[in-house]
Amino acid sequence: MPDVDYILGHSPAEIRRLKLQAGFLKPITERLLREAGIAPGMRVLDLGCGAGDVALLAADMVGPNGAVVGIDRNGDALSAACSRARGAGHANVEFREG
Repeated sequence: MPDVDYILGHSPAEIRRLKLQAGFLKPITERLLREAGIAPGMRVLDLGCGAGDVALLAADMVGPNGAVVGIDRNGDALSAACSRARGAGHANVEFREG
């Protein structure tokens, strides 16, 4: 399989666009996570987490006794995700490159 990066890239402007898009989609994403059974105390793995939108929602849902790990192969997206997690005060989420 060819090694292909996210076609729109991960520039600061693209990360801002993705955050805005995530805000519009937040109610739908939260509903899907609830319907998937995400609940307090769970451990969640978000593969292809990008800038962390879904991982951060999951971190809210699992609460302080749960944990979320987001994995992405793009360091710029992960830097944005880490910054957002710190800014939101999430101690139950971590991001890894892979």
